[in-house]
Amino acid sequence: MRESGARGHLSVRQLVDHIGPALLRLVQEGTGSGAPLTDIAIHAPGAPAQFGPGCVVLGVGVTTEAELRELTAAMRESGAEVLAVKAPVPPSADDKPTIIEVNRDASWMHVATTVREQLLEYARTRVRSAGSGAELFALANAVYEAIGAPVTIEDRFSALVAWSEGQDRTDSERIETILGRAVHQRTLAEQRERQEFERLHASTGPVYMEATGADQLARVAIAVRAGSDVLGYIWAAVPGPLDQAATARLRELAPVVALQLVGLRTETSYARRQRGELAAAVLGGAADPVEASRLQLGSGPVCVLAAAPRPAGSADSDALDAAGLRRFADTLEYFLAAVHPRSALVTGTGAVYVLAAWPPEHATPLESAVALARDFLTRTPLAGDYVVAVGGPAESLGRIADVRAQADAALRALRHPAVRGPAVRTVEDMALAVLLLHLADATEALGLPDTGGALHRLRREEGPDGPLAATLAAYLAAAGATDTAAKALNIHPNTMRYRLRRIREVSGLDFADADAMLLAHLQLRVRELRTGASYGSG
Repeated sequence: MRESGARGHLSVRQLVDHIGPALLRLVQEGTGSGAPLTDIAIHAPGAPAQFGPGCVVLGVGVTTEAELRELTAAMRESGAEVLAVKAPVPPSADDKPTIIEVNRDASWMHVATTVREQLLEYARTRVRSAGSGAELFALANAVYEAIGAPVTIEDRFSALVAWSEGQDRTDSERIETILGRAVHQRTLAEQRERQEFERLHASTGPVYMEATGADQLARVAIAVRAGSDVLGYIWAAVPGPLDQAATARLRELAPVVALQLVGLRTETSYARRQRGELAAAVLGGAADPVEASRLQLGSGPVCVLAAAPRPAGSADSDALDAAGLRRFADTLEYFLAAVHPRSALVTGTGAVYVLAAWPPEHATPLESAVALARDFLTRTPLAGDYVVAVGGPAESLGRIADVRAQADAALRALRHPAVRGPAVRTVEDMALAVLLLHLADATEALGLPDTGGALHRLRREEGPDGPLAATLAAYLAAAGATDTAAKALNIHPNTMRYRLRRIREVSGLDFADADAMLLAHLQLRVRELRTGASYGSG
């Protein structure tokens, strides 16, 4: 397949050029014309929309301007920007979507199959162009020929490393794995629930797995080993159990795949270590522009993503977190290679960092970086309870270290037990939690007590967890709205007003003194952080 246009991914124009004008013709280049294509989605009238960024939406049944407007509006909400409709294309005043005209005599099934084959072949070519994985693709094809079923080769973390021809004979779950470069989190959870990996690890030969749905094929899989170490798996999509001869051939080919996986791991580890060291230097502000250019991030804005698991709080869990972090980083790197090649990854102590670069003309790099992180956590089987802080954009190389420091501070706040909310947050989202944690650090370093002044007098009167302190906390959290605070405490507003009078009497707190109220509020928030009590979304 020839390369052209946008480097590192298949664009709309490449797709149309490769398939040819007999089937597809590009009639409108909109905002998504240069974006990478990663999947197809079939729109059917009356069916719920299930689109996403990178989708080529097949507009089945779209023949009027009203239908076109309705579909493009749904696409815009989900981030999809490429639409294919049958000729003649209805008129549209909306110049945002990229529109492909489909030959009116072609069947939608043929279009879907052709586009999907192009996406798969391009993904295959991109992986093979790196050199180290070419032999694995050849082996995958050898296994396919030997057993008569399309196969994938996955590493021990269920990230995809190669696949065979014949994937047009498989099911949607397999296609999702190939396009996402890893087994989907939902699928992996179901596999674990069915104890499929336990069965594979307990057997030295192929294991048959029944189909799990009417639209799914059964699977035959074998664990690929070097001694007792499981390096990965070969998965074949099959209509039924393999016969004795095919089973024997699969068993014979597994050690050959193991040799290639060992070699791939060695080559990949060396290349990744070099790239990781350079990316770490950029993150730390120690790389000059010439060195940094080897990462091929371009000259546009760069966002820093910092990811880590929420702490579990035990020595054993710390060891598990370290192993999990390596698996997380491996899968994230596969994902980025597929959907955002203009990036670099660094595995640090307790965290994984990504330098995500965007073209100079990109208008919303921070929002795009957040969407990238959310997409990964949705797709990956290893997301678990990970959180991601997103900082930036850095408009120059010299600013990346500052953005990394901000992302680190936001990640620390995101991982705090007192902070609740979405798993992906920007530095700005976490500003309050970051400032409160720094304030808690400062008060602890100075040996200051949790409370002082009016709050100290209040706690001395009723103890550390009395109703008046809880009332004051709710009142301050409600920004002085008495009824809102009463509702949060599940008490009558009159009871709330009585307690506020008692707070004034006992503590001497002047509710009209902004500084006194600010001090009380900060002391309450810092104490919540120290005790690990939740104070909302942070």
